[in-house]
Order: sequence, then structure tokens, then C-alpha cells
Amino acid sequence: MPTRFRIPRLAAIRRLLRTHPRLRRTLIGIAAVCVLFLGVVVWLLFPYLRTLGDIGAGPESSPSRLYGEAAEIRVGDEIEPSDLASELQALSYRSFDGEALPAGRYREGDDALAVHLRRHMTPRGWVAGDLLLVQFKREKIVEIRDGGQPVERAELEAPVLATYYGDEGREKWPVRVADLPEPVVRAVLAAEDDSFYWHPGVSPTGILRALFVNLRQGEVKQGGSTLTQQLVKNVFLTSERSVFRKIREAFIAVAVEVQHSKKSILQGYLNGIYLGGTGGGIQYYGLGTAARAYFGKDASELTLPEAATLAGMIKSPGFYSPLAHPDHARQRRDDVLRRMAELGWIDAATLQSALAMPIETAPIRLGDRPAPHFADAMTTEARERFGLRRLGDRAYQLFSTLRLRDQALARQAVIDTLRNLDRQGRRGDDPLEAALISVDPRTGAILAYVGGRNFATSEFDRVSQAHRQAGSCFKPIVFVAALESGKFSPASILQDEPLELKAGGSLWTPKNADGEFHGDITARTALEGSRNVPLIRLGMAVGLDKVAATAHRMGIDADLDPVPALALGASAVTPREVAVVYSTLANGGLRPALHGLAGVLAPDGKPVPELKPKAPERVLDAKIAYITTTVLEGVVERGTARGVRRYSIPGPLAGKTGTTNEARDSWFAGYRPDRVTVVWVGRDNPGSTNLSGARAALPIWGRYMEGALDGAEREKFPEPPGLEHAVICRDSGLLARPICPSRIDEVFLPGQKPTQVCNLNHEPRFEETQHAFGQRLGDWLKRKFSGLFGGDEGKGRPEGAPGEAPPSEPPKPPEAPPP
Repeated sequence: MPTRFRIPRLAAIRRLLRTHPRLRRTLIGIAAVCVLFLGVVVWLLFPYLRTLGDIGAGPESSPSRLYGEAAEIRVGDEIEPSDLASELQALSYRSFDGEALPAGRYREGDDALAVHLRRHMTPRGWVAGDLLLVQFKREKIVEIRDGGQPVERAELEAPVLATYYGDEGREKWPVRVADLPEPVVRAVLAAEDDSFYWHPGVSPTGILRALFVNLRQGEVKQGGSTLTQQLVKNVFLTSERSVFRKIREAFIAVAVEVQHSKKSILQGYLNGIYLGGTGGGIQYYGLGTAARAYFGKDASELTLPEAATLAGMIKSPGFYSPLAHPDHARQRRDDVLRRMAELGWIDAATLQSALAMPIETAPIRLGDRPAPHFADAMTTEARERFGLRRLGDRAYQLFSTLRLRDQALARQAVIDTLRNLDRQGRRGDDPLEAALISVDPRTGAILAYVGGRNFATSEFDRVSQAHRQAGSCFKPIVFVAALESGKFSPASILQDEPLELKAGGSLWTPKNADGEFHGDITARTALEGSRNVPLIRLGMAVGLDKVAATAHRMGIDADLDPVPALALGASAVTPREVAVVYSTLANGGLRPALHGLAGVLAPDGKPVPELKPKAPERVLDAKIAYITTTVLEGVVERGTARGVRRYSIPGPLAGKTGTTNEARDSWFAGYRPDRVTVVWVGRDNPGSTNLSGARAALPIWGRYMEGALDGAEREKFPEPPGLEHAVICRDSGLLARPICPSRIDEVFLPGQKPTQVCNLNHEPRFEETQHAFGQRLGDWLKRKFSGLFGGDEGKGRPEGAPGEAPPSEPPKPPEAPPP
């Protein structure tokens, strides 16, 4: 029977060690060495044990980015090649005359334009850049080919509106090794570590070479670092040159090689290397960032010479910058190319072709903010709607509704108008400021957003944060409350006569802007002419509590005091709130949820869900919204906003001016069915500007809308069913007689149409009758022939909508009185 092996008992081991002192000393020495070695390893690795899994291979540490709405082109669009080229230039695309069109370049002809789109981010994730060919004929797109295939529409690259950095200002566009061409990766390896795939994290030959150089120099001159060691230094350590730091670097490098694949290590390195920066404190990290910063393209689109140029920069980004030192950059590039040939990674023909290529840069200014106030506002929206408390270095992709072209037009309109007012002596000690917000009332999407004339001098956002008196912009809310009461219509008669009210223990006698009183006038005339006194009477008749409640329903969030001055816009509101109010009117009584973010992607590419999705809410009867809009159309046609007609804006248009006491605030809020724009002008202190809304805010509105709606089709305000129409006398508000000199086709809620015929004794002077005849004849000719000439006059009102009554026959001239 075989003898079983038995483990020696502890007592036997002790006897053995007592009888063999040399063995005992040997075992103690081995144990001490093991403990010491383990202690050293723990000392070297312990501070980094938790973070060894994060080597920067993923996008998590890159900044978040805010994108604008991607421009879209369609077959049939009225646009010239030069206009499309301007759109591409705004996206940092450059003209190119060579044969093969590189990514990020375009070629323009007389009737065609070709563009090679860059690889770019979309709400669906990254998409490859295609070659687009656009054919034109008579200033219109007649054909679009995407990758050689005919398509009806194509989307351009979405512009970057803002980048949200961390504290260090690191610009990073992460890359994946799998997306990079093989020559790009090999250029980096040839420049930094051609044995990367064979060593375990450290290179003994490299260390010995560096040690020899350092001993000869008497100090640390050369590192002998592998690519993995460089990654470790960039991610975990500092640039300190010391023996202890080098030892720790080597140990961590081996640990990283054990824990990660070569592909992950290479990807982390390519995303973490420093490659220059801007004078504004933005630092370029990673190959993807450098590809955009220096060559205007995605890293996956780099050519061999471009890749060798960037690989050569790793050694000294400043000295070998192709922008600052092109000669140094070319020499270093050529060294990298020759090293690739020595390694057998490129053949002789490829080498000679690459060496012959000049360095052609196409830099993009990374970190620019074409809409800075909007970018700051979106951080708030991202927090409230998507729960994103921090964006800096969190790799979120935010897709906004803002249009870069509209934003540029809005900003230019603000700058030009304020500059003109400055030249007229309006500047003063406290310069004029302005705010503009433009939205699509059907969706609530913000299309343009200017929070001030210069973000560099004032980051204060006057669109969302400036609470200023609304002035007469508030009056349509009073009109809406009156219609909702069921007691008033546009033809109701209001008293425009002196009024005394008790306010705070004293008498308040409100006046009209012109200091005059016109007696009995219709509600339409009062709102079109922005008459203060009759609208105060109207608000008091309806109930100021109801007026305040109506304002809150329509989009005003601020507290409102139910005092008579409320009817004149004495309460402070923001331009954004005013935009919601007028969007509610433009959208037929549906209050949209104003927003600037269309969606957000997480670092893993998955959509971030909304915490509380917002939908349009019915807050007004569609008939009441429509009637109010028809009156505000009259404000543009005949009232305080008739200056809008100087601009070529396809109608119909409705709006209201606003001016507060001592002209501290100037407003204009105007709209058509698909666009609402609100403009405010004033001083931050606030002080008097001596400018009305028509003189300060309206020109900004007109210049912006003229450009933004250039080429847009006319859109009628849809009339809801159930309304009644009647031709009434503008003076009496009753059914008009043929003798009435001023008639209008008015619209009414059911049951409110007047039944009594005008009883005023109209006996105008012959000269006044001649003038009225001239006006009627002109209006009739415009309506009769406007369709033939394509003009805007007379085309903006749907059939049967209020406005001057359209006679079927030309008016007859008045008979002269007997001599």
C-alpha cells in the first residue's frame, strides 16, 4: 500500500528551522524581499488603482458641444451658388480648385457647386461626409446628387455654436482607432513608438539608451518612454523629470498593459496627446482636435502628409506647428515619412509623392461662440429639461433649434441699428443695449437669440433676464381679455376723453402720447393708434384681475399688480415672455413651449430623455386670437407700426410697438403665421433714450425679418370657422352706409355683429372727400392688380378678413360743391 504524502506539522517546521539556522535566514530574507517588493508596488500604484480603468480611450472626458440647426437644401429652392458658398464658408469650408475634392472643401461654378462634407455629428450620431453636387438654373436648385445618387433634399453639417469646457479649457474631438486610416496610425507610431505592438509597456533598449545619455549629461535629458509610458504620464502623472517619477511611470505602464488591450491604449494616447492651442487659453488635445484645428477636417479624412505633420508635432507642438513654423513642420514631417519608409510601412513611390506635397493648412477657430447669450441660456435649459447639472468635460451633444444664418442676420441688425443711433447722438454715458428673440410659434423653437450688443463687454442676457416695462406691447392682452368677456368687439365704442384716477392717495391723469383726445372711437382704432386712455378704460371695464390672469395664461410669468397702469404695460417683463404672448396669438390661441434644445445625446450616443416634456397648451379660443391678430394687422397697415411697410417682408404681418415713460424702453413685437420676433432697445441703468418703439426697435425688427424671410412664401393667418363679418363705419362702429367716408370689413364673434346702421351725419369738406376718394381708388387698384405684379400690398389678408372693405367696382369721384 503506497504511503500518502503528509503536510508537515507546524512543530516539525519549527524543529527544522531551529536545527538549520542558514535555511531560516534564507527564508526570512526571501520574505523580506517579497514584502519590500510588494510595498514598493503598492506605493507606486496605490494612488492610481481606482483610475487605472480610465485611460481616456472613450469620449467621456471631452467637452460637451452645442450645435445649431443643420441647414437643408432642396430641389426647387431659390438660391444662387454664391449664397450656398457663403453658407459653407460660415461652416469653415474653404474653396478648392484642384482635381480631387478633399473633405471640408467646395468648388463653385457658374451653375453648379460641389462640396465634400466632413464627417460630422447629427442627432442620429456620427455620419460620414458625402460628396454633394448641386446644379442650378436661373437662381434655383434643379438637381442634387449625394454620392452620385439623385436626391430631393440634402442636409449640410450642423454648426457648432458653443463648446462647454472644464476648468482647464481642453478642446477634444475623440477618435476611434477603428475609424482611422492605417497610414494615420502608422505615422504616429513611426514618430513615437514603432515597437508599440511588441513591448510590455516599457522598452528596455529605450531605457538603456536614455540612461546612457542622462549619465553623460549629468541630468535627465531623455526619457526613453514608450507610447504607453507617455499615456501614463499624460493621464496619471506630471511632467516632472525625476528618477522616482520615471520608476513609477514604468510600473504603471506595465499595469496598464496588463489591464487594457493595445487598441485601447493607442486610442487613449491618440485622444490625450497635447498638440498646441489658441492664445485664448483653449488647449488642443488629441489627434481629432488637431485635424480640425490645423486642416479643417475629421481625423478619419487626413491624408498621409497631413497625418505625418500632426505626428511630427507631438515632439514639440509649438516648434513644429504648421501655422507658426511651416518650415520646421515640413522638415519634421519629412523625417516621419522617411522613418515610415525605413520600417517598410510605405513604398518609395508613396514616400516621394508625400515628400513633394506642400503643407496646406485650413484652420478652424475652435471654441468660437456665434450665439454666446444663447449658449449660456441653454445650460439652464439642459439642467431644467434634461437634468444635466454640469456640461463641462461631460461629452454631451446638445442639438439646438437656432439657425446660424438667422443668428448672423439678427446680430448684424442689432449692431447696425444701434451704431446708427449712436451716430445720431443717442449713445450717452450709458450706451444703448438691445435684445432680440425670434421663434417659430407653431413649435416654440427659438431661431435667433441676441442678448446684447457685445457679449465681451456684458454677459448679461437681456432676452431672459432683463425685466423691463412692456409699454404698449401689453395692450393686446387687454384687448384679448375684453373679447373674452363677451361684452366688447373691435367695433365697440370707447371714450378717448380726459380721465382722473386715484393712485396712492393722489390723482393720476393719464394722457395719450400725442396729448390729444379724440372722443368716441372704436376699440380697433384705439389699439391701432395705441391710445392710452381708452385702453385704460377698457381694462378697468373688463377687470384688471382678469387682465392679469389673461397675461399669465398667455405666457407672462412675472407678478402683475392689478392697477390701472397695468393696461399700459407698467409691469416688468422679459422679451422672452413677450415672445410667448405673441406666439400664442400667432398660433391661434395655442401657447407653445419656447425651447432652444431639440434633443441631447449622452456620451454613449443614446438620447437623454426629457424630465418633463412640454407640449403646446390651448389658452385662448382660436376665434379670439384671430380677431386680435386682425387688429394688430391694422397696427402695421395704418397704426403705429406702419413703418414696417418700408421693408420687403412677405406678409401678412401683425404687431405692436411699445414705448414706456420717458422712452426708457422701446419695443416692437411682430409676427406672421410662421415667425414671431420681439425686439427691445433701452439702457441698462435704465435711463431715457428719447426713442419710441417705432424709431429704435422696429428698424432692428425690419432689417432682421427682411433678411430672414427673404424668398419665403406668403402665409395667411388661418381663419377659424364660426366668425361673422360685416362692413362697418370706422367712426361709429355701426353698419356702414354708402356715405360713410371710412369703412372696414370687420370680424366678430358669433352674435356680436352690429345690427344698427350708422347714424352719424357725415358732411366732410370737399377736399377731405377728394383725399378719401384717392385713398379708396388706390386701395382698389392695388387689390385689383396686385396679383399681376407680384407685389406684397393687398395680398396679406385672407378673403373676408378685416381691413378696408374691398369694393367690387372702382369708387366714384365726389361731386364738387356749387360755387
